[in-house]
Amino acid sequence: MFLNQHNAEYELVSHPYSERAMNTAHSACIPVKNMTKAVVLRDNRGYVIAVMPSMNKLMLRWINAKLDRHLNLVSEQELKHLFPDCEDGSIPAIGTAYGMTTCWDDELNSLQDLYLESGNHRELIHMNRNQFKALLQGETHAAISCDPDEMEAYCT
Repeated sequence: MFLNQHNAEYELVSHPYSERAMNTAHSACIPVKNMTKAVVLRDNRGYVIAVMPSMNKLMLRWINAKLDRHLNLVSEQELKHLFPDCEDGSIPAIGTAYGMTTCWDDELNSLQDLYLESGNHRELIHMNRNQFKALLQGETHAAISCDPDEMEAYCT
């Protein structure tokens, strides 16, 4: 496992079966604000995994501007081929484990503890912010998402 190969400090947190990040946070009895979600994007230069707080919405325009790319969402069918060792819909947040660029939201920097999808729908990976940042050292971070209640202010 990538995390063990990189001597990462983490713990697996078991929870009842759940498929959506927000539902998983409730199911695992963890603060929703600490649950991350990953979204896979692609353009002609390759794949990017965008990682943000689970309650936020990805602002595609922002990530494209930051990375100077023309990224679009990847289809569910394509995800199955990208992550053959993961259950459908469980997208890992550490893109480097799959040879993909990762761009993470600056808002994650304000959290001490983070919970990431583990590749299945019954466990989460819990690690502290510093460990997360160490695993993604050299990857881009920026404001790439926002609270859905604030989207109208940014989109008008």
